[in-house]
Amino acid sequence: MDIKEIAKNYSKDKKRMMTDAVVKNQHHMRNFTSYHTYSLNLMYAEWYLLFPTQKQDINCSSCRKAVNKFWETMVDEWIEEESKPTPEPKTKKKVGTKKRKAK
Repeated sequence: MDIKEIAKNYSKDKKRMMTDAVVKNQHHMRNFTSYHTYSLNLMYAEWYLLFPTQKQDINCSSCRKAVNKFWETMVDEWIEEESKPTPEPKTKKKVGTKKRKAK
């Protein structure tokens, strides 16, 4: 599966939930030298729903980095998807008869 395909399949609520988790984790990582526990657990839970056969250990530092990087990429994809301008539907001009003044 492609990242763009996965990004399109998420609902607005799940997008908002995962975006909040990634942002909280990034803020926590800037201030401390660790991951935000709740956000990381949420990212792993969603990872296992998407990729049940690809196991990632939460105790493995490179696995944590990979899962974190994946969700950061997904959030970037959602932001890019929302910023694309939607084409406006073309409106048809009404062609009618010209009204004339009565004499």
